[in-house]
Amino acid sequence: MAESEKSSRKKSRQERRDERRDALKEAAISVFADKGYHGAKVSDIVKSVGVAQGTFYLYFKGKDQIFGELLDDFMQLVVETVANWEPASLETRQHLREELTRVGLMLTEVLIQNPAMTTIFFKEALSSTREFDEKLRDFYDTLGLMLTTFNRILCERGLIQAMNFKILAFGTIGQVERIISEHVVHQSFGADIEPLELVEHLVELFLSGTEQPIASASLPKE
Repeated sequence: MAESEKSSRKKSRQERRDERRDALKEAAISVFADKGYHGAKVSDIVKSVGVAQGTFYLYFKGKDQIFGELLDDFMQLVVETVANWEPASLETRQHLREELTRVGLMLTEVLIQNPAMTTIFFKEALSSTREFDEKLRDFYDTLGLMLTTFNRILCERGLIQAMNFKILAFGTIGQVERIISEHVVHQSFGADIEPLELVEHLVELFLSGTEQPIASASLPKE
């Protein structure tokens, strides 16, 4: 009985540690979004949570570690959302349109529902410090390879024309990023615009841009 109670208390302590760590990360999101990476201080984060500054260092080495973890969480969420797509089952361009719209809405909703982290990514992560360059490069390499593979499958199924699938992949990434940045970070399209309108424009750009083969295209090396 004593062992059971001891185990229960230990579990409760671990749960409290996890909750405190999560609370620090949530507070950090607000601080980084508000003050930027360079302007944010550990004291700002702990003040928001209501704990001593020493408590922060029980969980993180510094603001660079917690910022890096937030980036990892965000980028993993994006990659997992896209990775769930299965283009090998598509038969027609109409089916492709519907699937691109469905996945596009899923991704757009994820980003819109996490406006602070989306803002941090576009305004801070891409211009913060060199130590995050490798992390970001890995993210873009992973996403680019995934979309390149998807594009190749779509071409093999006769749904898009032959072209350099890697250029197409990174072109798609760039378009999506610009639209999301303008919408979430800068509110360029107005508050009343629906995610579907954003996605349908992006889908139409992809479909119209893949109707004709590109004669000069060379396949990227594996």
